[in-house]
Parts: sequence; C-alpha cells; structure tokens
Amino acid sequence: MKPAKIADYGITEEFGYLPSSDPALSLSPGNEEWDQFGKDLPKLLMGTNFRQRVKNLPQFNIGKLNGEAEIQRAMLVLSYIGQAYQWSENEAATVMPAVLAKPWYEVGQLVGRPPILSYQSYASDNWRRFDKSGAIECGNIGLLQCFLGGQDEEWFILIHIEIEKKAGKALKAIEQAQEAVISGDAEKVEAALIKLRTALTAMYEVLGRMPERCDPYIYFHRVRPYIFGWRNNPSLPDGVVYEGVDQYKGVGQKFRGETGAQSAIIPAMDGVLGIEHEKDELREYLMEMRTYMPPAHVAFIQAVEAGPSVRNFVTSTKKNSLTEVFNDCVELVANFRAMHLEYAGTYIHAQAQATPGNPSAVGTGGTPFMVYLRKHRD
Repeated sequence: MKPAKIADYGITEEFGYLPSSDPALSLSPGNEEWDQFGKDLPKLLMGTNFRQRVKNLPQFNIGKLNGEAEIQRAMLVLSYIGQAYQWSENEAATVMPAVLAKPWYEVGQLVGRPPILSYQSYASDNWRRFDKSGAIECGNIGLLQCFLGGQDEEWFILIHIEIEKKAGKALKAIEQAQEAVISGDAEKVEAALIKLRTALTAMYEVLGRMPERCDPYIYFHRVRPYIFGWRNNPSLPDGVVYEGVDQYKGVGQKFRGETGAQSAIIPAMDGVLGIEHEKDELREYLMEMRTYMPPAHVAFIQAVEAGPSVRNFVTSTKKNSLTEVFNDCVELVANFRAMHLEYAGTYIHAQAQATPGNPSAVGTGGTPFMVYLRKHRD
C-alpha cells in the first residue's frame, strides 16, 4: 500500500488540478475560424441563424493542434459551440452535424472525455490572468469563453476556478498525510491534516462569495440553460446522434450535462477522510461522473482510495488533537456540501419555472438534484 503522490498525476500544490501553465488563449492557424467563432459566441447567439452558421464552418483540422494546451483549448471551443448549437433554439437538436460532431469526438478521444461540455472545459481550462505574475483568484482572472457573457456567468465560473486553485494545498496535504501514516508518524499526520483544514477553510470561504456577483435569477435564466446535457432530458428522449462518428453507429448518445460533481476535489477528500456513500443511485451517479473527468484526476482519486487509511490511523492512535483536526476536516467537507445544497435551493429550486430544455427539478447533470445533494451532504 503506497501513498498517492500528486506529481505522478500531473497535479501540483501550486495549481491543484488546474493546468500548471496558463491555458492557451487561441488555436494555431488552420483552425482560426473555429477559434474566432468561439470568441464571438455571445454575439452570434443573438442571431436567429446560429445553427446554420455552425454548419457552414470549415472542416476542423486536428493535425494543426500544437501541444497539450491547444488540444485542451480545442476541446473547450468545440464543447462551447456544441452546447450553444444544442440550446440556441427552443427546439432541441437531435443530431449534431458532422462538421462539429467528428472533431468533437476525436479531440475528446485525445483528452479522454466524451464529446459534451464537462467541468474541465467549463472551468479548469477556461481562464487567463490579467497580471501574469499575480494570483489565480477572482479579480485577477477572466474567462476565455462564455455563452452569453456578463458578470453573473463570469463570476459563477471564476469562483470554481479559484476553488480549484485553493485545492492545490489540500491535495498535497493528502499525499503528506498518507506518507506519514506509512511511517507511523502521528505528528506529521496531524500537521498534514492541519494543512488540509486550512485549505478546506479557504475553499469554503471562496464558495461563500458566490452571491456577490452572481444573481440567482440571471443564473437560472441565462447561465444554466446552456449547460444541460442529453441524458434524462425530456426534450431529448433518444439522446443526440453524432453525425459522421462511426463509433456511435448512428445511435443517439445520452451524455450528462456539466456539473460541479465532475470536479475531482471532493471525491479525493472523501477518499482521504474515509467518507463513504451508501450503495445507491447517488453513489452510482458520482462514480459515473468520473467518466467526465480527466483520466489522470480519476487515477489520483483511485490512488487516494487505495492508499493507507488516514481514518484508521487516527482511530487507532487515540490522540485527542489528531482526532479533533480530523473531525474538523470531515465537518468542513460536510459544510462545503451543505453550502452547495443551499445554493441549489436559492439559484435553482426557488427560481423554478417552466424553461425549455429541462424541468427545474432536474439538474444540469440530469438528476433530481435537490434529493441527491441532500443525500450527498448527509
């Protein structure tokens, strides 16, 4: 049994799950029309012929993608255009045109994720710094890509990006705690858990800033509609056909929509703290979310889960201060979930009115979200 080492999975203490160098700002020549289309998305969505404009785009040139950062940018641009194509009109699109579907699938294969907008593209790869030597935090970062744009959409996503940045120290603390368990060093386990507690507190404080610049009404009516998926969606009972993607054999695909449950932060915290969920639909859903995460992040979660048990070490050591800080960490994870549930109530449930694409009782990931979030917290 060995500790999970973040460096083995491309994770850093400084950046957490975020890329360790700032995301690519544009695509190389050869795909500039697609790149510009993404940048113009908020303006293009004001027109009535959006879907036709997408169909008129030139063939996407995967061979022109230069390096990992550009591949991730391609996934971001294609995913935003794909979601916009789907939800730009009241009538859902049952077919994704080949000009978009084929490169979306192929780039998805390169990054190990399905062809739909997932959290990695929505948030983790979607930022730039104004002051390049400054911190990755709200006030010094802006989005590379929006649907409609505006303060509320930016802020909603920027909060998540800052949380990802703050999580870096928590992920390193997981490694340090497991290493200390292996060596049987209670003081080092405690020091690692203190570090984890500090990081979790910082993450919780950032999440608490959501209402500052993201209004629930605007979120519900202008931000949320574009991130729904094609699974458990009444307007897409047979999913979406990806035209020209031979691997799908013309069968409609039912992918989940973007959701914070696709971030690898909380699953890693559950893993190190030994927090287990009942074997039920919620747990199945959380496991399914891993197919939308970067494969390296999933591998890290699995390494944490398979690593030495911090919970068992704390229980058997019977040291009051160690037990106390461990319990503080568990409580902070619970508080983080409770705040998320509170926001789901304010931003979605309370705004619940009929809206094209999905009933309000179903989350963007295609679940009865209030039920799931309560269970998740409990």
